[in-house]
Amino acid sequence: MRKLNALFCLGSVVFSIAGCKPEADRIRDEQAAAAVVPAQEPQMQNQVAKAGVGVQGNSLDSIQGNDPRMMLAGPVKAYFQVKERLVFDLQVKPMEQTFNAINGRNPKSHEEYMKEIVGQIQLPKLPDGMVYRYHPETNELWVEAEKAK
Repeated sequence: MRKLNALFCLGSVVFSIAGCKPEADRIRDEQAAAAVVPAQEPQMQNQVAKAGVGVQGNSLDSIQGNDPRMMLAGPVKAYFQVKERLVFDLQVKPMEQTFNAINGRNPKSHEEYMKEIVGQIQLPKLPDGMVYRYHPETNELWVEAEKAK
C-alpha cells in the first residue's frame, strides 16, 4: 500500500510539474476563458481609402508570435490586401481617370462620385460604423466614421 501511495504522490507531482490538469480543471478553465467578454476593438481612424481598410483579414492581426496559425495567417492576410489593392488601384483609379478625361473635371459631389466612378465596383466591406465618403476638394475617397460629416 505504501508503494501505491508513493507512486500516486510521485505521479501527481510529475503531472503538476508537466502542466497536466485533471479533466474537470481543464474544462472549468476553458469555460472561464470563454465567459470573458473581449474588449471592444478601437474604431478605425479616418483615412484615405486604400488596401487594408476592409474587414476581411483583420481578425488575423491578433495572431502573433510562435502561434502555428501564423503559417497561414500571413499569406491569407496578404491575399486580402492584394484583393483590396486590385479594387482601388486597378478599378477605382482608372475610372477616376476616365471620368476626368471625358468630363474635363473631377466629380463635384459624393453622390456623383459613387454613381459615376464606383458604379458597379464592389468596394471592400468596412468595419461597422465606417463608411466611404468622397471629398471633392481633394478628389479623394476616404473611409470615415459614419456620423462624421
